[in-house]
Amino acid sequence: MRKLIYSIAIALSVTVISCQEWEPVLGNQGEPAEPAAATMQPNTTIAGLKALYQGKPVHIEQDIIIGGQVISSDASGNIYRSLYIQDETGAIEVKIGNSALYNDYKVGQMLYVKCQGLALGNYGGMLQIGMEDPTGEYETAYIDVKSIIASHVFKGPKGSPLSPQVVTADEIDSNLKMGYKGPLFGKLVTLNGLTYGKEIFVLIYLDSNADKKASSNRLFLSDQQWGVTTWAFSAQQMKTYLQWGVWDSAKIGNSGDYNYGTVSDHRTELINNAGAYAVSQYFNMPKSNGSNLQIQIRSSGYAKFSDTPIDQKILGGAKVNVTGILTNYNGAAQFTLIDLDGVKIQ
Repeated sequence: MRKLIYSIAIALSVTVISCQEWEPVLGNQGEPAEPAAATMQPNTTIAGLKALYQGKPVHIEQDIIIGGQVISSDASGNIYRSLYIQDETGAIEVKIGNSALYNDYKVGQMLYVKCQGLALGNYGGMLQIGMEDPTGEYETAYIDVKSIIASHVFKGPKGSPLSPQVVTADEIDSNLKMGYKGPLFGKLVTLNGLTYGKEIFVLIYLDSNADKKASSNRLFLSDQQWGVTTWAFSAQQMKTYLQWGVWDSAKIGNSGDYNYGTVSDHRTELINNAGAYAVSQYFNMPKSNGSNLQIQIRSSGYAKFSDTPIDQKILGGAKVNVTGILTNYNGAAQFTLIDLDGVKIQ
């Protein structure tokens, strides 16, 4: 009995000592000191870097350093695993493969990128800096290894956010004709006087784990509003739309191959497999010749504001000004909101 009590006492004393030894490590040590801001000198402008791209991916072997101020934030979730930087010559997407980048890279902060060893590529008309994609499916991949990020991306001093550039529909149209060479793409801009186009585009899969190219697995909602009056939709909101029946007549399939019934035929399957989807809400921007340029304001289904209803005044035809990142997708003008503060009714 004495031996048993002695053994228990020893075990308890070891436990207490162990807790005392680890407490300084496990306890709150306070916030780590902010590393000193990098003081680098870019030797190439963003426009100069982009000029290296001539229609195919570029593995950068030169000692190229670019620098620019951060103009995007992923705090709202509408930009994911990337950020945009801008200098006096242009802007570019940096594919840093982490989330919650806004905690480390503040809007207005200088950011330097050592490009040697990275890849410059094109996605849909937008140039990006990232890693080479080992699969060859894309022209760039995410820089998602911590040590590689640390050796290529450096935080400079914090500064005031850049003011957006006000651009016209004519200027956007001119840049679209230039394709990936358009200097406005990737920049922080304001577009004035847009009106709602009563049209959306979204591609939905009946089963996201099945073949995403198969006609039998694809649902396109386009050419009208389809009752979607939110900026995008989460999985729960998708179920709501399906239950309302506003998509019932939409046909399953690719263009020219609508041989798989309608949404009403697949409602249960779609509800069971419901996911969050990005939506392009179409807006019209007046050109100087009296016609309109179509602007697709594309929002992620994972954005915090995805299920937020579009203001009834906007749906009713009120003019709006929007501020965010101007992008190009296969010759169409796309626009990415940083958050809903970027939407102002005139």
